[in-house]
Amino acid sequence: MVTHIGVVLLWFAATLPGILAMASLPSINCSKESVAAVASFGVKHINAHHKHGFRFKLQEVQNINYFLVSGGCHIDVNVKLAQTKCHFTNPKPDDQCELWSREERGAVASCSIEFWVMWGVSKVTKHDCNTRPELSNVEMATICPSCPKLLSLDDPTAVKAVHYAVVRFNRESKHQNYYTLMEVDHVTTGSFKTIGTVTWIKFALVETSCAHGALNSFVACTPRCPDRAHHVFCQTTYYNTHSQVGELDCEVFPPKNPAPHPNGVPEPVCRPLFHQSPEACVCKARLTKPEPAIHHICPFPLKVSA
Repeated sequence: MVTHIGVVLLWFAATLPGILAMASLPSINCSKESVAAVASFGVKHINAHHKHGFRFKLQEVQNINYFLVSGGCHIDVNVKLAQTKCHFTNPKPDDQCELWSREERGAVASCSIEFWVMWGVSKVTKHDCNTRPELSNVEMATICPSCPKLLSLDDPTAVKAVHYAVVRFNRESKHQNYYTLMEVDHVTTGSFKTIGTVTWIKFALVETSCAHGALNSFVACTPRCPDRAHHVFCQTTYYNTHSQVGELDCEVFPPKNPAPHPNGVPEPVCRPLFHQSPEACVCKARLTKPEPAIHHICPFPLKVSA
């Protein structure tokens, strides 16, 4: 029979790596005065594990409960989050990320987060979120008929437009390597009497290992490892009537590890991009009625079969 102390020791041994990784996060204790620290800790954890789309900011703490146990406590907190304009590859600190206006068609999330606090050390053991557009297209049309309409991230027009945009980016790029599409992040559409229907697209690119100008096509080029790759976040307008991509507005993010790759040494083999990974499949399977126009916050932990 395993004693209560033994269970606690097993928990501590199994979670020590995660605890050390969280050491820089706000200190949490088992008093009700730590609500702000609990919420901040939870949002940082969600953003750290969010590998697609945009990061989120805390909008409201909706409920919090503390359950005291030997050596610490268990904490359940419910929060409401608002989507920021910072792509998850953007190194800007969370508190500097701008929120979307209602007319820009951002997303919100309602999340439940579970913590263990043992001997003053905190760890998130679970989070589960319901992510949705702040307003549906029907709701938005009732208050702002002229505002953009959200489209699915795999909308055929958007997919075609992004293909043209990536080709143009690489053709006009002065970067050392080719870039490939990481994901489409946001798609809206609207109509104008003078120019017809337009589609607004936001998308992310990742640097590949193929040198710029070395190949006629970059389709087969594989992305560099996340810590060594430059990342790019772009937005553009696609004019549907003329099948034409407008100007590209792109922001380049430097690699976390800027050391140059040694000449003659093969690029390391990395995990696939999120959307080609087993984690993405598990995430999608665990979501209830996912909205195709947004990137959802995945449940944590994601258990992937070996």
